[in-house]
Amino acid sequence: MALQHGKKADQPAIRWAGFTLLTGLGLATLAAVALLPPYARLAGSEYELAKLRAALADAEALAAANQRLIDALPEDEVLTKRLMMRQGDKLPKDEVVVFDPAAPSPPSPGAVPPARRSRPDPPSAWLLAVADRLENTATRRGLFMLAVGAIAAAMILFAAPASSKPSAGKSNEV
Repeated sequence: MALQHGKKADQPAIRWAGFTLLTGLGLATLAAVALLPPYARLAGSEYELAKLRAALADAEALAAANQRLIDALPEDEVLTKRLMMRQGDKLPKDEVVVFDPAAPSPPSPGAVPPARRSRPDPPSAWLLAVADRLENTATRRGLFMLAVGAIAAAMILFAAPASSKPSAGKSNEV
């Protein structure tokens, strides 16, 4: 019988492609079930750490600005007078100071508040949503069973055919 086009010659390629696709799907599902929840917790922790580092940098910049103000006070009489007027309500007798009660309170004189550091972007919302769903035990169990089933189906459906070679112990003679 002659070999027909598309029958036997293409079957190894189809078998390999089917096995690869089904096994890849199963392994990807296993990886998601096993790795996504811990990765989401790690991403959340890194986000919180980055926010705290930015807040710490802001506090350090403010402390440095306040230290510059403290260092400048003994040398600058005008700054000292303005600071006393601002914080201690000590008004000089020979000067007239006009206050606007509707105006917002300005920062301390001489202290330039540092620019606020940029905050990090939060982790991706879809990643956290998928990880939340994978925290459910029934969902994890179902996806685990689906992955094992896909890998088992790939091994069964796309296994190499049994060879028709005779065993070494038996002969074909009649």
